[in-house]
Amino acid sequence: MSNKPSTSDIFGSGSTYGGSFNTRQFLNKMFFHWPLFVIFFVLSIGLAVFYLRYTMPVYEVHAKVWVKPHTTNTSATVALSELNLNETDRYVEAEMGLMISMPVIEQVVTDLQLWVDYEQPTKYFSYRDIYNTTPVQFKLISAGRNFMDDQLDIIIESKDYFLLKQSGDTAKRLAFKDNFVNSFGTWKLDTTGHLQSFIGKTIRMTLHNPKYMVKYYQNGIVPTVLPKSSDIDLSLDDEVPERGKAILNDLLRVYMAASIQQKRESSQNTLKFVDERLGSLTQELNSVESKYEGYKSTRGITEIGNVSSEFLSNSQSTEGKVNDINIKLSVVDGIERYVNSDQGADNPPATIGMEDQGLNGLIKQLTDLQLQRIKLLATLPENNPLFLPINQQINSVRIALRENLKGIRASLLSTKQQLQSIGSGFKSSIRSIPVQERELVDIKRMQGIKENLYVYLLQKKEELSLDYASTISDAVIIDHGHNFPAKSPIPKAVYAIALLVGLLVPSGILFGRDIIKNRILNKGEIIYTTGMPVLSEIAYAELNSPIVVLNQSSYIGEQFRDLRTKLNYLHGKHEKGKITLFTSSIAGEGKSFLLSNLGPILSFSGKRVILVELDLRRPTFTSRFQLDKTLPGLTDFLIGNATKEEIIQKLDITDNLFAIDCGTMPPNPSELLESDELAALLKDLRSEYDHILIDSPPVHLLTDAMIVARMCDLTLYLIRQDYTPKTELAFISELYKEKKLPRMNLIFNGIVSGKHGDMYIYQKNSYYKQYPKKFKSKIEKFLSRF
Repeated sequence: MSNKPSTSDIFGSGSTYGGSFNTRQFLNKMFFHWPLFVIFFVLSIGLAVFYLRYTMPVYEVHAKVWVKPHTTNTSATVALSELNLNETDRYVEAEMGLMISMPVIEQVVTDLQLWVDYEQPTKYFSYRDIYNTTPVQFKLISAGRNFMDDQLDIIIESKDYFLLKQSGDTAKRLAFKDNFVNSFGTWKLDTTGHLQSFIGKTIRMTLHNPKYMVKYYQNGIVPTVLPKSSDIDLSLDDEVPERGKAILNDLLRVYMAASIQQKRESSQNTLKFVDERLGSLTQELNSVESKYEGYKSTRGITEIGNVSSEFLSNSQSTEGKVNDINIKLSVVDGIERYVNSDQGADNPPATIGMEDQGLNGLIKQLTDLQLQRIKLLATLPENNPLFLPINQQINSVRIALRENLKGIRASLLSTKQQLQSIGSGFKSSIRSIPVQERELVDIKRMQGIKENLYVYLLQKKEELSLDYASTISDAVIIDHGHNFPAKSPIPKAVYAIALLVGLLVPSGILFGRDIIKNRILNKGEIIYTTGMPVLSEIAYAELNSPIVVLNQSSYIGEQFRDLRTKLNYLHGKHEKGKITLFTSSIAGEGKSFLLSNLGPILSFSGKRVILVELDLRRPTFTSRFQLDKTLPGLTDFLIGNATKEEIIQKLDITDNLFAIDCGTMPPNPSELLESDELAALLKDLRSEYDHILIDSPPVHLLTDAMIVARMCDLTLYLIRQDYTPKTELAFISELYKEKKLPRMNLIFNGIVSGKHGDMYIYQKNSYYKQYPKKFKSKIEKFLSRF
């Protein structure tokens, strides 16, 4: 069974120690170091106020546009949707790319002159953007070869003149009406309506490279497709909300103009093809009509006989259908050449006469995809990963087109074969008709075919002309540029962070300092690691005298009296000769202090007490008790140069208190402590004194205490707060478990109340009156709170 006490036995329920976090101890530690927390709270709040006052707020500006979705209900569209290649989504993404493309952004930067910043210096060595209230407008008449980032500081003298100071130059007096030439080109300053309020003030103009600003706003403007819709939300962060709104509004204007222009270019290419085809058809139609008139006039033919009218009519219908099929086959050949070639979207194939909606939809889909690819090529290199999905779509559409054309060709050829078979029957019947009449019918039939095709192309031309003349974009502005309240800095968040920093930084300093020191700070650590109870706690005493118990009405005197009671209880029924060993792990833990104060406390109760100094390497009794240096000591007795009576000195504190100091410093202290003379001396002292208190060297550094321990009844082992390393606890635990020291008990010494989260404040809870401290002591105590 473990000999470690439980947590509740030491602190009560709800407390933790050792490696766990103790909330109450943490709060006590904070209260003790309150000046440190006050300083950091003041600093953090001050920095927060400074940050909020001199940091320009950033506003989030938004605009929204609706893009007309492009969908085609064809089998190819279904196949693409199964491959997760949604045509509408791709089209909207292409439109988003157009919105923030370099030509569009470049036009916006040029329109709003965004490559020039206007700022006014503040009294706190910073600059404030005055985009809304600038008194001047920079006008670049012609750019020079060395156009690059530059700064111009101007001081407005009056409504006609200003002082110009460029980096590295002296100030020059110039007039607003004049043009100026320097390294970046010819320029002038135009005044605005805000000029009067800026007379006598300084304005800084920063000229940026326009290409850099285009790149900056390409990255700064964020388009987002809203879920389950084709709405595009544009957002931009700007310190000046009016500028942000102007940028987004102008961006939408330029985008819609570019969209209309692209739409016109597409219609123009189709019109060009139709015009070319109409021109060739006009010539063909004129030729057929001339041939018809000449044939009739030369042969004197007026009417076709009623006898052959039925055969001719059927033959004409059949031949017309065959010609339609031939035209469609030629159109199919043209479409196949277009699909198998690398022609761009600017040369789409003619689909005249093709009534297959699936074919027309696939051709339109292929043309639209190629247009989207051309748009992307305007802003991105061809090897960009964004081309992969659109290239896959183009290949998928081409494959679908080839399969569709294959089926259409097979169907047309089959129909043509059937019609030709029927037409052969009609022709065999017509062979009996005069040759002149048959030739006239052929000419008239060809004339009708050309006329029908000509009328059809004229109708399509009018439709395309209307589309070309249209100024309506496929996009509709839902919301113009508008801003929300400043997104940063948020005062509540800044103050919350400041308060958090004011709490965490000093807490981190305190706990980091404790971790770096790695010293024992509270009783819980001792109990948790060693499994031993702490017999008594002795507070830190701020007194000049090493004998602090002489002040009978002090809280530390109460602690020594409590220790006296416990010591008597531990020694039990022994009437005389109780030997108590005082030791510690390292030097400076207060064993000599404890012994020199416990001795007088024991003597006050009428007991005869003798203090024996066995720390032969660093003796302190002579200075501590003001002993006579000329008298012999313990070492003199052990080597036979003095008697027992000669080495015992009576102390002036009480009549019952005596001491034996070290005497002459020996070269072999350990050997002397192992001598029979020391054992005999302690045996004699047992019969004469009630308590023998032995001061020994630190047990972790020297073996002297181990040598003397076998002759002692009880051991008081000292641990000093914020002094003894935590690594010593393992050694103490080993001593206790192996019982190397007799009846080992721990004393926690030098406790500074409240500094390390102690739960009991000795000074405040003392029964005796506390006398005012000296000013120096108050200052030292206050500084210890840091």
